[in-house]
Amino acid sequence: MPVAMRCNAYNQHLMSLFMPMSTRSLGNSLCLAFALLVLAVLPGMAKAATVKGVYSQAVPVAEQGYQEQADAMSQALANVLVKVAGQREVLSNSVVQTALGKPETYIRKFGFRTDDSSGNRQQYFQAEFDEKSINRLLRSAGVAIWGQSRPSTLVWLAVEDGGRRSIINASGSFPAVFAESFQGRGLPMLFPLMDFEDAAAISTVDVWGGFTGKLQEASRRYGSESILTGRLSRSLTQDSELFYGRLSLIFRGASQSVAVNGLDAVGVSQLAADLVGTTLSRHYAIDASDASGKTLLMVENISSLEDYAALSKYLERMTAIRDVAVHRVTGTTVELELVIDGSESQLADSLALGRNLRVVSQGTQGFSGTGSLATAPSALVYRWTR
Repeated sequence: MPVAMRCNAYNQHLMSLFMPMSTRSLGNSLCLAFALLVLAVLPGMAKAATVKGVYSQAVPVAEQGYQEQADAMSQALANVLVKVAGQREVLSNSVVQTALGKPETYIRKFGFRTDDSSGNRQQYFQAEFDEKSINRLLRSAGVAIWGQSRPSTLVWLAVEDGGRRSIINASGSFPAVFAESFQGRGLPMLFPLMDFEDAAAISTVDVWGGFTGKLQEASRRYGSESILTGRLSRSLTQDSELFYGRLSLIFRGASQSVAVNGLDAVGVSQLAADLVGTTLSRHYAIDASDASGKTLLMVENISSLEDYAALSKYLERMTAIRDVAVHRVTGTTVELELVIDGSESQLADSLALGRNLRVVSQGTQGFSGTGSLATAPSALVYRWTR
């Protein structure tokens, strides 16, 4: 959710700290104030966990007629709503079902394109939806919204084929099929390299047996907290290639599993994407009706206007944050008053997805004195890293 950084009396203190002594004149102060406001709205560096295209969708079509366009619009809207909410159950919501009957209300622009890469000249209906309209629809439906900063899932799959078992690595057709299904759900994912380091850390027996300790240890190098693992037996007939087995998602000490009963590679990948999307969205999606009010965020190591502008843009991209105001500056520590949706734990989860904020403490004393958060029992304390 876009956040408007409010300029208040504390910003003057902030700017004075970042100004060389020789430039602290009224004119230069005004210039720096203007520069600060400009920097605060400049595009920031894209983060690794920032998913692009959540509010856009391409749908294959056979023709470009009126009915085909209308059907494609509804399908595109349904796909986008699933991506933004993180789970397919959103489509059963009565408010959403009504909206699917008038998809043009939420489209910002659309068109048709042809893909010749496969030699079949497949036509696609391409639509970009208005982010604010989509979010407003989901809020009115009482559906939580999952922001575009999302954790990556590491996939460990052991496949049995003709009595031989092996771990699927990052190359090959299976990961490509998974990538397409996960991308369609707005879910970052990766397969292991299965290089010397991976081979030394884990075996096919470990993956096939679903040994959680071994899987978590081998996953450390990839930095993924979300681990999808599974064992699949490949059944090959004259007409099809089907898989049987089980998929499990390990996340924060808990495990969720689903059975795989006679699915092709695409079916397995879609089942996996559903499992990951549904589970992770429960942790990260923000329900605007569950507002926690004001929260104190203290950020250390903000030593320049550039740091402050980067921090501002970083917070602006976060769905959990509705509004931000600078409360106080002490040395290179900036104290920010946040108005958030959802819980503080969800805010902490969202902050942890980025690379620039490192947690220092999540239970320090809040504001004292006459500050607006004088009654706050605790604060989130982070250190800004460049």
